[in-house]
This record gives sequence, C-alpha cells and structure tokens, in this order.
Amino acid sequence: MPIRLLPPELVNQIAAGEVVERPASVVKELVENALDAGAARVSVELEAGGADLIRVSDDGGGIAAEDLLLAVTAHATSKIASFDDLEAVASYGFRGEALASIGSVAQLRITSRRAGDAHAHAIEVDGGLVSGPRPAAGAPGTVVEVRTLFRNVPARRKFLRSQAAETGRVHDAIDSIALGAPGIGFRLASDGRTIVDLPPQDERTRCVHVLGAGLAPELLDLSFELESPELHGPIRISGVVGTPAAAKASARNQWLLINGRSIEDRSLQHAVREAFRGLMDPSVHPVFALFVELDPRAVDMNVHPAKTEVRLRFPSLVHRAIRRAVAQALERRGLVVTERLPAVEHPEPTLPLPLGVGQRTIVHADGGIAWTPTREATEPAPAHASATMHGASAAAPLRAAESSAPVRFMQVDHAWIVVEEGDGLTVIDQHALHERVMFEDLKARIERNPLERQRLLVPELVDCGAGAIERIEALAPILDRLGLECTPAGARTIAVHSMPSFLVERGVGAQEFLVSIAASDLRADDPRAAEAALSEVLDLMACKAAVKAGDRLTNAEIAALLARRSTIDRPDRCPHGRPTAFRLTTVDLERRFGRA
Repeated sequence: MPIRLLPPELVNQIAAGEVVERPASVVKELVENALDAGAARVSVELEAGGADLIRVSDDGGGIAAEDLLLAVTAHATSKIASFDDLEAVASYGFRGEALASIGSVAQLRITSRRAGDAHAHAIEVDGGLVSGPRPAAGAPGTVVEVRTLFRNVPARRKFLRSQAAETGRVHDAIDSIALGAPGIGFRLASDGRTIVDLPPQDERTRCVHVLGAGLAPELLDLSFELESPELHGPIRISGVVGTPAAAKASARNQWLLINGRSIEDRSLQHAVREAFRGLMDPSVHPVFALFVELDPRAVDMNVHPAKTEVRLRFPSLVHRAIRRAVAQALERRGLVVTERLPAVEHPEPTLPLPLGVGQRTIVHADGGIAWTPTREATEPAPAHASATMHGASAAAPLRAAESSAPVRFMQVDHAWIVVEEGDGLTVIDQHALHERVMFEDLKARIERNPLERQRLLVPELVDCGAGAIERIEALAPILDRLGLECTPAGARTIAVHSMPSFLVERGVGAQEFLVSIAASDLRADDPRAAEAALSEVLDLMACKAAVKAGDRLTNAEIAALLARRSTIDRPDRCPHGRPTAFRLTTVDLERRFGRA
C-alpha cells in the first residue's frame, strides 16, 4: 500500500481520539481556555451528561473576529510562539488541538466578543466544515457550544456511560480545575439543575468544598518551602492533608496540582503515603489536596495530550519535599509513630481506682457470654448474663477463648477500656474497637444476603445539598443491597422509603446517614469503584452505630466486646485506619516511675 498524506479532517479525528475521550475532557479543555483568557467567572451547562450539549460561558478577554478562524485550526495557539516558550509553559493550554479536534467530532459554535467591540462574532464547525465568522449578539467574553458529541463517530458515542456517570466525571473535572483557581467563580448545571455554584474563595475553603465539609475538622494545613538551585528557585507546597481518621477506602479523594494544574503522578502520591507510614492501615488511602509551586522550567507539561501527566526535571527533590511537608503537618497535630508517655513534673496524688469485675469469659453454644467472679472481683456478678452488644455478634457465634486466665478490666471516663493483659496494660478506644467489630460483622452478612430493611410509613425527606442527586443515584444499587431505598424528590432533596433495620435499632436517623453519604466522594462507575464504595458505606454504618465516647457500658457489654476482639480481622485498627488500642508494658511503667 503506498504512503499518502491523511486528509485534515481525518487528522483532527485522530487527534480527537487522544484529546476528546468523553464530555469531561471537552469541559476540561474549554474551561482551561476560559481561565487562560482571564475569566473571573466560568459557567458550564450540560444536557444528557454532555452527550447532547456542553455550553461553557466566560467573562474573559474574548477572541477577535479575525482570529476566530485560526482558533478552530489545528495547532494554532496564542499560548506559545517559540521552543523557549514550550520549555517553560505557564498557561493551561498550549497545544492548539482542542477546538479543532472537538469540531471534527461534534457541532461546535463559538460566540466571542472583546470588551471594546460593538458586537460579538460567531463561527461554526460541523464535522470539520467551517462556516463564518459572522456578526452575532453576545456579552463580552466567550460562549462555546458543543452539540451531539461524537455524532459522526457513533461507535465512540456508544462507549459513553450513563448520564449520571458522565455528569459525575464532569463534576470531578470542575473540582480539579476549581482547586487550582480558588479565586475564580465556577458554576455547573445539568439539565437545568445547578450542581456546583462556587464563589471566589480562599485556598482552604475551596479545598474543604471539594474534599467534603464533613472532613473539615480533620484537614491539616500545609505550608512548606524548600530552596533548591537545581529547580531554578524555591519549591513551595501548600494545601491540606487529612489525618489518619479521614482516610478513605479508595484513592479518589486525592488531588495533586503542580503550578495550578491537576496532574496524576504515582511517585508523588507515594511520597504522601510515606509520610503516613506507621500511622494508618496500609489498606486505606490518605485524603489530600496539595499545591506544588515551582519554576515552570523545572517541569515538562508536554508529555500527555490531555496534559494530565508531567515530567519533573528532579523528581526525587519534589518527592522529598512533599513527604517532609506532609510529615511536618502531621507532627504539628501530634501524629507521630513513636509512642511517648506524657511527662508530669509534679504528679498529684490520686485515689486508688477499682479495677472492675475480675472475670473469666465462658462462651456458650448460643453465642452468649457469661462470666464467673474470680477472687479478685470487687463487686458481685450475676450467675449468667447475656453480653452480646447490639450488632456485635450478628455475623457468627463467638469462638471459645483459648486461655482460661481471668480478664481484669475497667472503663475510664466512659470512653476507654483498660485491660490487664500479660505483663502490662492495654488501653482500648471503645468506639474504635466496636466500629471494627460491627464493620466485620456487616461485611460478613452482606456477602451472604442483602441487609434487612425497615420500611418507613411516610417517606422522610432529606436535604442533601447541591450535587448530591447524581451521587446518590449512582450509588442506588449499592444502597439497595444495604437496605436503604431512596429516590430524588427535588433539586436537593432525597425521599427515603426504607432504612437498614440495623441502623434503626441503633437509633441512627435517615438524615444523619444520608447526608454523610452525600458529602462523600463515592462512585460506582466500575466494579473496583463499586467495591470500594460498598466498603466505605459499611464503614459509615458501623461508625454511626458504634458506641461513642461518653457511653457507659455494662460489664457484660465490655466482656462481649473484649471477647470479639480476638475473633475479628485487624482488631488493632478501626476501618478508618485509626488504632483501637495501645499497650503499656511493665517495663514502660517502671521506666515512667523511675524504677528502671
């Protein structure tokens, strides 16, 4: 077959395969163009998840009438003019492919007006055929409309996901861009319903909005600077990172921006995980939004057509800086790997505390627990008592304890359980351990059958906030398995028809539970994401239903909780990754009291 040149329209369609993957990638390119044009406010409107219509409006500088034809021509750009410009890209766009590629696979219309012009001008592209420019009505700024995406490439249109899934991806794209431009206002609407409406904000407020308002107390501020001659100047790192308690089952809530551009880099994500080493369970993922600022000459943006990957001149330096920045933020909160006993210069005398009921756990075939008082017991115990905490033994009967030695314990401040074990003491967080127990039980139950549900006589209406409808709809199959049936009842409202019986029995209301789900970043676009979402909702259920700090537990309930501790996986960590207990050996105590 002879070699020949490809026609321009085919070249643009091939380029579109790299740049235009789905509606979200179109939105990303158009919004970034708006920011490069100096926009202070950007509005995005979708129909059918962007498959039928994407409209991006901005109040930027606009495009001159004589430049509109060049704007839709391949490799025409106002961002770079020489090789030196390519070596130090400081704008969002620079490749000059986006508009030409979009126009080759959709109907494209651009209406633009500069501030000093008497009126706007418009140009249209349909499958690569250009018409215009011609005079049009329009306010200063630019409006780009993309209709019937992939209309002339039906095979690619069939690969688009559901409307809710594509809208969710556009939402993610807006979040990633909005993080890097907190001083810009953004609006996203889908089929006439407003999903995002962000005013100009400071950096932390924007981070809290994107990561979730529920995480705000667990977000630590970063402020780090490292001088490096190799990087042509300092490297500055700011943003927020969540404590181990905020860790998630998936890595979706991780945002990394270099010079305002959201990128994906496993090496730099690894730097964050290294800072958390020893502080959380390796199976969960830290939450963060990190802003890395460095000289543009130290980073090559021209690596990936969608500009989601970069190449760093000195990656090890950036890796080390990120790890140190996150580690310092954790240390300022007192989150360190080494256990340190608090120093008390002048200890006050205290009254002796009773150690509680000395007991020997005996597990019966029916799963109940009884105990017999030992000689050390300081209060009488009933001859037989059921000690199964609500939800603590629903999955399987308890296994018999291997040791018959008495277990001595006490509850402190209605929050901590102190247990005498071996050659020391173990201090247990009653909420964290109960949460792990119920999480494991719920996981075992859902693997067998859907959870039992309790239907509400009258549907409960829950205001979940803007943007929650698509999120809840996407999770509907998972929520149904868990016994939660709900339907949209307005732009911000969800009607709850049934609740998991487990939560109703524990006194957890629909409002509390559903708002927490709506505030999360859960997705179910593919099997892996769905599995992570199921695990996180189970974790949320366990957390809401577990005993809290301040709850007084009976001796029977404490006995049941301690018995379950030896029967579950990972009893040392709650599902969030927080430790459930720490141990003080006799040697630690002797050292603390100067007896070593």
